[in-house]
Order: sequence, then structure tokens, then C-alpha cells
Amino acid sequence: MKKTLSVCAIIAAACLMAWQFVQSEHHEQSAADIAQMDSQIIVAEYRWNGEHHQISLADLNAAIAELPVYRQQNYESRADKAEYLEELIEEKLKILRAADEGFDKLPEHLKKLEEYTHQLMIEKLTEEEVDAKITYTDEELMARYQENPSEYIEQAKVRATCITLDDEDLANETLDAILAGKDIVESAKELSIVGKLANGPGTNRDEPGNTFLFSVASSAQWEEFINAAFAQEIGETTDTVFETEVGEKTFYLIFRKEEHHPERQKGFAEVKDDIQREVERNKKRVRINEWVEEISARGKLQTFPENIPAPPEPEEAEPEE
Repeated sequence: MKKTLSVCAIIAAACLMAWQFVQSEHHEQSAADIAQMDSQIIVAEYRWNGEHHQISLADLNAAIAELPVYRQQNYESRADKAEYLEELIEEKLKILRAADEGFDKLPEHLKKLEEYTHQLMIEKLTEEEVDAKITYTDEELMARYQENPSEYIEQAKVRATCITLDDEDLANETLDAILAGKDIVESAKELSIVGKLANGPGTNRDEPGNTFLFSVASSAQWEEFINAAFAQEIGETTDTVFETEVGEKTFYLIFRKEEHHPERQKGFAEVKDDIQREVERNKKRVRINEWVEEISARGKLQTFPENIPAPPEPEEAEPEE
């Protein structure tokens, strides 16, 4: 059957110029007025099998608004919107062509559509029956915080400048230079530039030597270094090369303790969002159980697990003669 297709995409001149004019007046219009005006500006029209189709500026903006936020930012200018209009037209024409082939009536497609519809229905029902019925107060959140203070403790943390090497001779040479007065940070930078730092504490391309803050539980592999760094005084530098085994490899470390932040109790304001999520999660769990009981009672639910047949016993192999 011969298909008649006529596409007139009013992209560049008249309609998008009109759109620009409307946009210039938006600051004086209400949201409803703007939406009404956008719906009257036609940016594309086409015919398919004798049926007339149009895309308004409102349709175009709505389609862009449904994109992920990071993609919406790519279609803010008039030229960018015109580019997306072409993509939108192409998609709509492909859908019409697929419908002509009957792809919208394929059983496997209809089954998936039904499954997705059911999923959306359950999500919407859950929003109304669970999410919308969850309430809590700041007093409840504070009570949860006061009842469980040990859950909101920030562990002690340390920061050091560390040079990690896998060459013992180079480590001793580096330490001698530092003990003679060379700054450990400068040594770390120089070793980083020539690619001599090994993969370990302080191996930081942007800030060579900086370990940033770490706690006792930061790494089981580097436990010996962590314990030694915590035991140091602030400003203290190792006076001998610190040797440690990680896996089957030996590393040689030189480090200076820069900061020590003791363990502290986090304030309520710091952890309020975390407590809120926890309280919501617990309340939703309780509400879901109540809801399941409600709909089970309404449906007069009965189960008969005894009617489920047991799997057949595997046959024993006959012994070989």
C-alpha cells in the first residue's frame, strides 16, 4: 500500500522566530498564558496516510522536559531546540511506520506493555498507601538520635605526608636527604614527577605525598602503617625507613604526621538527614506489613502449601558388577 508522507518542519525561520518573540515577553506573562501561547505555535507538521499531525512549541518543550536533566541542558538555545525537533520528528515517524507494520499489536509487545502497566499501577498504589501515609516529627528524629548516640560517632582520623617506595636503596637515600633538611613534600613531588612512587599511601598525582584523612579501619592491607601514623606526634617524621609487607610485596615508607582529629560525637544537625531516611525506611516497612494484612483480609486470602507436590526423588544408580 502506497504511503503518503508530507513533512514540513518549521524549524529555522518563522516559528522559532515567533518562539523567540514569545520568550522575550515571558516575564510579563503568567505560566498559564505562556503555556497557552506555546500550544498555538506550530513548529512542525506532517501527513501520514492522509492524517494530519502537528507538533507545537509546547509539545517540543514537554518532550525536552522529559529528558534526563543532564540532557535538558543541551537544548536551551533556539538552535539546540531546533536540532532536537528534528530528532523528535524522526522518532514520531518511525513509530507511525512501525504501527503500519502491526508491531504495536505483537503479542510479546502487548504482554510487556501489560506487565509495565501493572508495575506502574503498583508503584502508584504504593505511593498512596505507604509513602503518603508515613509521617514523623523532628521530635521523633531527635529521640532516635538521643537513644542511639553510639551510631553517630565520627572515628578518629589522621592525615600524613607519606612517600611510598618499592626500592630500599632509594628509600634510604630519600630519608637521608630529608633528615639533612630537605622538605618531605618536595621529595614526594620530585619522586612523583620521575615516576618513582610506588602504589600506596601518598601516591597522589595531584598532591604527591598527601594521604588525606584516614581512620584506623581505612585499610586492612596498610594496617601497620596506619597504626604507626596514629602513634606519631603531629609534625613527627619517621627517623628510619618504615618497612611493611603488603601481600607478597615489600614497601618502604617515609612519613610525617600532619593532622590528628580525635573521635567525636556528631551533632544532630549533621546526621538529621541520615536519621530521617532510617526512620522513613522503618516506618515504610511497618506500613507495608500492615497494608499486606489489610488487602489479604479484604481478599479473604487462603493458601494451601500442602497442595504443592514434592519434587521427585532422584533415582539411585545401580551398582556396577
